[in-house]
Amino acid sequence: MVKIATVCMGSDPRDKAANRNKMIAYIEKAAAQEADLIVFPEEILTGVGTVGMQQFKGEDKLFMQQASELVPEGESTRIFVEQARKHNLYICWGMAEKDPDRFDATHNVAVLVGPEGYVGKYRKVHQPLCERLYHYPGTGDYPVFDTKIGKIGLEVCYDKCFPEVARSMALKGAQIILGPTCWPNISGTLDDPDHKVHVTFSQARAMENMVFFVDANHSGAFMGGHSMIVGPNPGQIIATTGFEEEMVVAEVDVEEEINRARIFSMGGSDLLRDRKAGTYGELTKWNAYNPYWGGVVE
Repeated sequence: MVKIATVCMGSDPRDKAANRNKMIAYIEKAAAQEADLIVFPEEILTGVGTVGMQQFKGEDKLFMQQASELVPEGESTRIFVEQARKHNLYICWGMAEKDPDRFDATHNVAVLVGPEGYVGKYRKVHQPLCERLYHYPGTGDYPVFDTKIGKIGLEVCYDKCFPEVARSMALKGAQIILGPTCWPNISGTLDDPDHKVHVTFSQARAMENMVFFVDANHSGAFMGGHSMIVGPNPGQIIATTGFEEEMVVAEVDVEEEINRARIFSMGGSDLLRDRKAGTYGELTKWNAYNPYWGGVVE
């Protein structure tokens, strides 16, 4: 059995220390409930800026550069390693990472630490709207880490709109995929199109791979909240927050639930087993709908 906590909270766009202290308070709260894993939102440590991603603001980019840290050498990673060891749990959070080789480059990164220390990180690949003006994308390694509570994959926010990301990790054996996010909700209602996208994609990534998907979202003005723990079975939202800042905790049997999904949820149709990988070559070819191509057009 694994006890998972996911946090819905806001961040101060100009005060990294305040954000970190609030995170530590949630870690202590999760530890008091004997959680094995706690997940925080995207860039929760260093903030997501003062304007939405449909706009670019130079002052926000400058702050992100100044607040960014190396991973794992940076101060915050060391602090959260200490917290993970102290409370015997895994911690995943988002932040701006300083590129070790380029003074002016940062990455939007998800970091995972645990009782054993630093586990790993993932640099966000898919960047919506103006985010590409703030950070450089990752290389698409889509890592999966062996931990005491199972095989954990990492992605960030907009990545969940692209099924290839979660599928790549599932094919590497991921059992729990963590998706720190900063998902908007302009109207602040459950009818908002962005809310529907947020919930649908989280469920889809879990169901199509028959794995757990845990996202953690921001609260606050124009933020969607609803941090969720989603199971591998159809419509299995095990726990969710609302719009406001809070934490939810759920205890799950990871292997049992995945096994049940692959046996019962579609009458024995295991969606990983039944793939026909050799027929999907079109997915990696150049296509006019995608202006980027990393290879040679034939």
